[in-house]
Amino acid sequence: MKQKQTVGIIVALVLIVLLLVLFNTKACSIAKPPVPATTEAIASPPAAEMKASTLSQVNLRSGPGTAYAIVGSVPANSEVTVIGRNEDSTWLRVKSNAAEQVWVTADAALLKIDQAQLAGLPVVEAPALPFDVNNPKVNEVLTLIPLVLHNPQSFTCASHAGINNLIALQEGNVIGPHAGDFVMGSDNVLFKYSGGSLVLIRENPIARFEGGAETLPFGQAMQLFQKGEIVWTGTLGQSPGRGVTGCDPAMK
Repeated sequence: MKQKQTVGIIVALVLIVLLLVLFNTKACSIAKPPVPATTEAIASPPAAEMKASTLSQVNLRSGPGTAYAIVGSVPANSEVTVIGRNEDSTWLRVKSNAAEQVWVTADAALLKIDQAQLAGLPVVEAPALPFDVNNPKVNEVLTLIPLVLHNPQSFTCASHAGINNLIALQEGNVIGPHAGDFVMGSDNVLFKYSGGSLVLIRENPIARFEGGAETLPFGQAMQLFQKGEIVWTGTLGQSPGRGVTGCDPAMK
Protein backbone atom coordinates (compact mmCIF):
# COMPACT_ATOMS: atom_id res chain seq x y z
CA MET A 1 0.00 0.00 0.00
CA LYS A 2 2.76 2.32 0.99
CA GLN A 3 4.58 1.49 -2.23
CA LYS A 4 1.49 2.45 -4.28
CA GLN A 5 1.23 5.84 -2.51
CA THR A 6 4.89 6.55 -3.25
CA VAL A 7 4.41 5.72 -6.91
CA GLY A 8 1.34 7.95 -7.02
CA ILE A 9 3.25 10.86 -5.52
CA ILE A 10 6.07 10.42 -8.03
CA VAL A 11 3.60 10.34 -10.95
CA ALA A 12 1.88 13.47 -9.65
CA LEU A 13 5.20 15.31 -9.37
CA VAL A 14 6.15 14.28 -12.90
CA LEU A 15 2.82 15.56 -14.22
CA ILE A 16 3.27 18.89 -12.39
CA VAL A 17 6.76 19.29 -13.85
CA LEU A 18 5.46 18.51 -17.36
CA LEU A 19 2.63 21.03 -16.98
CA LEU A 20 5.06 23.74 -15.83
CA VAL A 21 7.36 23.06 -18.77
CA LEU A 22 4.45 23.22 -21.24
CA PHE A 23 3.15 26.48 -19.69
CA ASN A 24 6.53 28.24 -19.86
CA THR A 25 7.10 27.06 -23.43
CA LYS A 26 3.72 28.52 -24.51
CA ALA A 27 4.35 31.81 -22.69
CA CYS A 28 7.74 32.23 -24.35
CA SER A 29 6.25 31.53 -27.78
CA ILE A 30 3.96 34.58 -27.59
CA ALA A 31 5.54 37.27 -29.80
CA LYS A 32 6.58 40.40 -28.01
CA PRO A 33 6.43 43.76 -29.78
CA PRO A 34 9.84 44.69 -31.20
CA VAL A 35 11.74 47.34 -29.29
CA PRO A 36 13.14 49.96 -31.68
CA ALA A 37 16.89 50.30 -31.61
CA THR A 38 16.56 54.08 -31.41
CA THR A 39 13.71 56.33 -30.47
CA GLU A 40 13.31 59.35 -32.73
CA ALA A 41 12.90 62.66 -30.97
CA ILE A 42 9.42 64.11 -31.25
CA ALA A 43 9.63 67.35 -33.18
CA SER A 44 8.84 70.42 -31.12
CA PRO A 45 6.00 72.61 -32.41
CA PRO A 46 7.05 75.87 -34.09
CA ALA A 47 7.70 78.71 -31.67
CA ALA A 48 4.71 81.05 -31.47
CA GLU A 49 6.88 84.02 -30.57
CA MET A 50 10.24 84.96 -29.09
CA LYS A 51 11.99 88.00 -27.70
CA ALA A 52 14.75 90.06 -29.31
CA SER A 53 16.59 93.17 -28.19
CA THR A 54 17.81 96.09 -30.29
CA LEU A 55 21.51 96.95 -30.22
CA SER A 56 20.93 100.25 -32.02
CA GLN A 57 17.93 102.36 -32.96
CA VAL A 58 16.20 100.55 -35.82
CA ASN A 59 13.37 101.37 -38.19
CA LEU A 60 10.14 99.42 -38.23
CA ARG A 61 8.83 98.79 -41.73
CA SER A 62 5.61 97.63 -43.36
CA GLY A 63 7.36 94.65 -44.95
CA PRO A 64 10.59 92.65 -45.00
CA GLY A 65 12.93 95.00 -46.83
CA THR A 66 14.10 98.59 -47.05
CA ALA A 67 11.77 99.24 -50.00
CA TYR A 68 8.83 99.05 -47.59
CA ALA A 69 7.59 102.18 -45.86
CA ILE A 70 8.94 103.16 -42.45
CA VAL A 71 6.12 102.82 -39.93
CA GLY A 72 8.04 103.60 -36.76
CA SER A 73 11.31 103.02 -34.95
CA VAL A 74 12.61 101.31 -31.83
CA PRO A 75 15.32 102.84 -29.60
CA ALA A 76 18.50 100.97 -28.76
CA ASN A 77 18.32 98.48 -25.87
CA SER A 78 14.59 97.88 -26.37
CA GLU A 79 12.81 94.53 -26.38
CA VAL A 80 10.56 93.46 -29.25
CA THR A 81 8.33 90.39 -29.57
CA VAL A 82 9.05 88.48 -32.78
CA ILE A 83 6.15 86.46 -34.24
CA GLY A 84 7.42 85.50 -37.70
CA ARG A 85 10.18 85.75 -40.29
CA ASN A 86 10.72 85.90 -44.02
CA GLU A 87 11.99 82.79 -45.80
CA ASP A 88 15.71 83.46 -45.33
CA SER A 89 15.28 84.93 -41.81
CA THR A 90 16.82 88.28 -42.79
CA TRP A 91 13.72 90.19 -41.65
CA LEU A 92 11.46 89.50 -38.68
CA ARG A 93 7.81 90.31 -38.16
CA VAL A 94 7.15 91.82 -34.73
CA LYS A 95 4.08 92.48 -32.63
CA SER A 96 2.67 95.98 -32.91
CA ASN A 97 -0.60 97.79 -32.41
CA ALA A 98 0.48 100.60 -34.75
CA ALA A 99 0.15 98.88 -38.13
CA GLU A 100 -1.19 95.75 -39.81
CA GLN A 101 2.31 94.38 -40.47
CA VAL A 102 5.49 95.56 -38.80
CA TRP A 103 8.94 94.19 -39.64
CA VAL A 104 12.46 94.75 -38.35
CA THR A 105 15.84 93.75 -39.77
CA ALA A 106 17.49 90.62 -38.36
CA ASP A 107 20.96 92.09 -38.94
CA ALA A 108 23.11 90.78 -36.07
CA ALA A 109 24.77 94.19 -35.76
CA LEU A 110 21.41 95.79 -34.99
CA LEU A 111 19.35 93.06 -33.31
CA LYS A 112 20.19 90.39 -30.73
CA ILE A 113 18.14 87.20 -31.02
CA ASP A 114 18.61 83.50 -30.33
CA GLN A 115 19.60 82.22 -33.78
CA ALA A 116 19.04 78.60 -32.73
CA GLN A 117 15.32 79.26 -32.15
CA LEU A 118 14.84 81.57 -35.11
CA ALA A 119 14.19 78.72 -37.57
CA GLY A 120 11.25 77.61 -35.44
CA LEU A 121 9.28 80.80 -36.16
CA PRO A 122 6.61 80.62 -38.88
CA VAL A 123 7.48 82.01 -42.32
CA VAL A 124 5.24 84.99 -43.14
CA GLU A 125 4.55 85.94 -46.75
CA ALA A 126 5.70 89.44 -47.61
CA PRO A 127 2.91 91.89 -48.45
CA ALA A 128 2.84 93.07 -52.05
CA LEU A 129 4.38 96.48 -52.70
CA PRO A 130 2.10 98.99 -54.46
CA PHE A 131 5.01 100.20 -56.63
CA ASP A 132 7.89 98.77 -58.64
CA VAL A 133 11.16 99.03 -56.70
CA ASN A 134 13.08 98.40 -59.94
CA ASN A 135 11.62 101.45 -61.64
CA PRO A 136 14.54 103.93 -62.08
CA LYS A 137 12.59 106.89 -60.67
CA VAL A 138 11.39 104.90 -57.67
CA ASN A 139 14.88 103.53 -57.00
CA GLU A 140 16.25 107.08 -57.22
CA VAL A 141 13.93 108.28 -54.45
CA LEU A 142 14.49 105.20 -52.29
CA THR A 143 18.26 104.93 -52.49
CA LEU A 144 20.01 107.79 -54.32
CA ILE A 145 18.66 111.30 -53.78
CA PRO A 146 20.32 113.03 -50.79
CA LEU A 147 17.54 114.33 -48.57
CA VAL A 148 17.23 116.86 -45.79
CA LEU A 149 15.32 115.91 -42.67
CA HIS A 150 14.02 118.87 -40.67
CA ASN A 151 12.17 119.34 -37.41
CA PRO A 152 12.30 122.74 -35.69
CA GLN A 153 12.34 121.03 -32.28
CA SER A 154 15.24 118.70 -33.06
CA PHE A 155 17.71 119.02 -35.93
CA THR A 156 18.33 119.42 -39.64
CA CYS A 157 20.46 116.78 -41.29
CA ALA A 158 21.13 115.38 -44.76
CA SER A 159 20.42 111.67 -45.18
CA HIS A 160 22.91 109.15 -46.50
CA ALA A 161 20.93 109.20 -49.76
CA GLY A 162 17.38 108.07 -50.30
CA ILE A 163 14.36 107.44 -48.14
CA ASN A 164 15.60 103.94 -47.29
CA ASN A 165 18.41 105.48 -45.26
CA LEU A 166 16.46 108.04 -43.26
CA ILE A 167 17.51 107.92 -39.62
CA ALA A 168 16.12 108.86 -36.21
CA LEU A 169 12.72 109.90 -37.53
CA GLN A 170 10.55 111.85 -35.14
CA GLU A 171 6.93 112.91 -35.31
CA GLY A 172 6.58 115.98 -37.51
CA ASN A 173 9.87 115.56 -39.42
CA VAL A 174 9.65 117.05 -42.93
CA ILE A 175 11.85 115.52 -45.63
CA GLY A 176 12.81 116.96 -49.00
CA PRO A 177 15.70 116.83 -51.48
CA HIS A 178 19.01 118.47 -50.54
CA ALA A 179 19.14 120.03 -54.03
CA GLY A 180 16.28 120.80 -56.39
CA ASP A 181 12.63 120.06 -55.57
CA PHE A 182 10.03 117.33 -55.77
CA VAL A 183 7.53 118.89 -58.16
CA MET A 184 3.97 117.75 -58.77
CA GLY A 185 2.22 119.83 -61.41
CA SER A 186 2.93 123.43 -60.44
CA ASP A 187 3.55 122.76 -56.74
CA ASN A 188 6.40 121.40 -54.68
CA VAL A 189 5.73 118.36 -52.48
CA LEU A 190 7.58 116.92 -49.49
CA PHE A 191 7.46 113.88 -47.26
CA LYS A 192 6.43 114.08 -43.63
CA TYR A 193 6.73 111.56 -40.79
CA SER A 194 3.29 111.61 -39.24
CA GLY A 195 1.40 109.11 -37.12
CA GLY A 196 4.20 106.56 -37.38
CA SER A 197 4.58 106.54 -41.17
CA LEU A 198 5.82 108.62 -44.09
CA VAL A 199 3.19 110.56 -46.05
CA LEU A 200 3.35 113.07 -48.89
CA ILE A 201 2.42 116.69 -48.20
CA ARG A 202 2.37 119.88 -50.25
CA GLU A 203 4.98 122.53 -49.50
CA ASN A 204 2.16 125.08 -49.42
CA PRO A 205 0.48 124.13 -46.11
CA ILE A 206 -2.99 125.23 -47.25
CA ALA A 207 -2.88 123.37 -50.58
CA ARG A 208 -4.62 119.99 -50.86
CA PHE A 209 -4.44 116.92 -53.08
CA GLU A 210 -7.28 115.68 -55.27
CA GLY A 211 -10.43 115.13 -53.24
CA GLY A 212 -9.29 117.56 -50.55
CA ALA A 213 -6.80 115.15 -48.95
CA GLU A 214 -4.14 116.84 -46.82
CA THR A 215 -1.70 113.91 -47.23
CA LEU A 216 -1.11 110.91 -49.50
CA PRO A 217 0.06 107.49 -48.24
CA PHE A 218 3.67 106.56 -48.97
CA GLY A 219 2.74 103.81 -51.42
CA GLN A 220 0.54 106.14 -53.44
CA ALA A 221 3.27 108.79 -53.47
CA MET A 222 5.77 106.29 -54.88
CA GLN A 223 3.29 105.38 -57.60
CA LEU A 224 3.27 109.04 -58.63
CA PHE A 225 7.08 109.04 -58.89
CA GLN A 226 6.86 105.83 -60.91
CA LYS A 227 4.35 107.38 -63.35
CA GLY A 228 6.42 110.55 -63.68
CA GLU A 229 3.70 112.69 -62.09
CA ILE A 230 6.20 113.79 -59.44
CA VAL A 231 9.68 114.71 -60.72
CA TRP A 232 12.91 115.63 -59.01
CA THR A 233 14.47 118.78 -60.46
CA GLY A 234 17.94 118.22 -59.00
CA THR A 235 20.76 115.98 -60.21
CA LEU A 236 23.05 113.58 -58.40
CA GLY A 237 26.35 115.13 -57.41
CA GLN A 238 24.90 118.57 -56.71
CA SER A 239 24.88 118.07 -52.97
CA PRO A 240 26.58 116.06 -50.23
CA GLY A 241 25.67 112.40 -50.05
CA ARG A 242 27.24 109.94 -47.65
CA GLY A 243 29.21 111.04 -44.64
CA VAL A 244 27.53 114.41 -44.13
CA THR A 245 28.83 116.03 -40.93
CA GLY A 246 26.38 115.68 -38.06
CA CYS A 247 24.51 112.69 -39.49
CA ASP A 248 24.19 109.38 -37.68
CA PRO A 249 24.98 106.03 -39.34
CA ALA A 250 22.22 104.80 -41.67
CA MET A 251 19.70 102.33 -40.29
CA LYS A 252 17.79 99.58 -42.02
